Amino acid sequence: MGSITFEYDEARNIVFTVDEWEINTAEDVDEFFGRCEEFFESVGKKFYMISQIDGLRVYGEISDCYAERARTVFDTYMLGFARWGTNTWGRMTVRTTSAKANILANIYDTREEAVKALERLGDA
Repeated sequence: MGSITFEYDEARNIVFTVDEWEINTAEDVDEFFGRCEEFFESVGKKFYMISQIDGLRVYGEISDCYAERARTVFDTYMLGFARWGTNTWGRMTVRTTSAKANILANIYDTREEAVKALERLGDA
């Protein structure tokens, strides 16, 4: 169990999240992405996303399941995304699951760097 904080910047069409979650089981994957999808549906259109990932932990045994669900959520809701944080385990989690989902990791040290990276994509 964990928490996710969502903030939507409508002017830039960016959803900001703070992910505080330990994902050990398929039920954890379902709950984590269920909360995400509920918020994402409320946006009503595809958006960019920037996530603070220092509190995110996806354990090895469940990383394939997490990656598969992440790929589906990305394809359904997002135009692009970046993550930021300095916690080694959070960064490792994102690198591992991104590789398994065949998605670029896009990890930066600060929120500002992540925003600039999305701005370089063109529309954010």
